[in-house]
Amino acid sequence: MAIAIASCALISTVSQAQEPARRSTASTLLEEVIVTARKREEGVQDVPLSVTAYNSDQIEALKVRDLTSLAVGMPIVSLEDIGTTRGTANFSIRGLGINSSIPSIDPAVGVFVNGVYMGVNNGIIFDMFDMASVEVLRGPQGTLFGRNVTSGAVLLNTKKPGEELEGTARYAVDTGNEGGINSYYMGTIGGPITDNLGARVVLYYNDDEGKFENQFNGNDFGAIEQQMFRGTVVWAPTDSTELVLRYEHNEVEGDGPASQTHTNGSGVPGASVNFDRDSTDFSIDEEGSQDSDTDFFTLEINWDVDFGGGTPNSTVTNCVTTAYLLTKPT
Repeated sequence: MAIAIASCALISTVSQAQEPARRSTASTLLEEVIVTARKREEGVQDVPLSVTAYNSDQIEALKVRDLTSLAVGMPIVSLEDIGTTRGTANFSIRGLGINSSIPSIDPAVGVFVNGVYMGVNNGIIFDMFDMASVEVLRGPQGTLFGRNVTSGAVLLNTKKPGEELEGTARYAVDTGNEGGINSYYMGTIGGPITDNLGARVVLYYNDDEGKFENQFNGNDFGAIEQQMFRGTVVWAPTDSTELVLRYEHNEVEGDGPASQTHTNGSGVPGASVNFDRDSTDFSIDEEGSQDSDTDFFTLEINWDVDFGGGTPNSTVTNCVTTAYLLTKPT
C-alpha cells in the first residue's frame, strides 16, 4: 500500500510539472498578433481581411525553419520552393501562382520584407531567424500593396532593437541519407544605446555539403555556403517620430541547379539517362556553380500625426521607405 501511495504521488507530481509547460506552449500560440496588413499596427482580430499571422514567440514555439514549413497550418496557401534554383519561391494562394525560376516573370504572390517589395522570386526562401512577424494575406491585395499581389501577399518583418540588452545564439546540424552534413550558425545581439537610440546586429552562416549524390562521379551535390550580416539602427528623436535604418549583406556560393532526366508524365524516358519519375536520382557531368553578392539598404521614417479634436487619440502614420539593392551574380 505504501508503494502504491508513493507511485500515485509521483505520477501526480510529474503531471503537475508537465501541465505548466503545455499551458505555456498553448498560450503562446493563442496570443493576439499585431499585424501591419493595413499599413498600420493593429490586432489581427480587428483586421477585416483574410490574414494568417505569427509573431516571434509563435514562430519559435512551432520550430519553424523557413516559410515552406510554416504553410502547413494555412488553408489554401502553398509556400513551396522551386527545385532548379535554391531559395526560389513557388508561392500560390487560392490556387493562383507562378511556377517559374525566371527572374523576369512577375509573381502572383507579392513578398514584402520590412515593407519593401521583393520584385523577383529568387532568394525569398531563407532560414527564419530573428523574425518579428510573418503575415500571409489571401486574395487580391492591390488596393494597399500595388501590383503582383493578385492571389495575396506575404509580409516579413525583422526584429528591431528592444528596450533591454539581449542576445541569442543557435546552432543546428542535419544530414540526408546520401549527402553530407548541413550546419547552421546564427547569432544576434541588440538593445538600447541611449534613451532614444538602439541597435541590433544579426549574423548567419550556413555550410551545406550537399544532400544528393551525383551518380555520374559519386560526389555529394547541392553544396552551398551562405553568409549574412544584418544591422538595424532605430532612432526616435520624439515620441511621434521614428527613423529605422537597415543594412543587409548576403554572400552565396555553391553548386548550380541539378538537372534531371526522369520518365515524364507521358511515359517517355529520359534522353541521356533515365530514372523513375518518383525518384530523386540524377547523374550530370556538368555540375555548374552559383556565386552572388547582395547588399540591401532600407530607410524607414514613421511619423504619427495627431489631428486633434474629433475622435480622441486618432492618428495617421506616414511611412517613407526607400531601398537600395545591389546583386552581382557570376
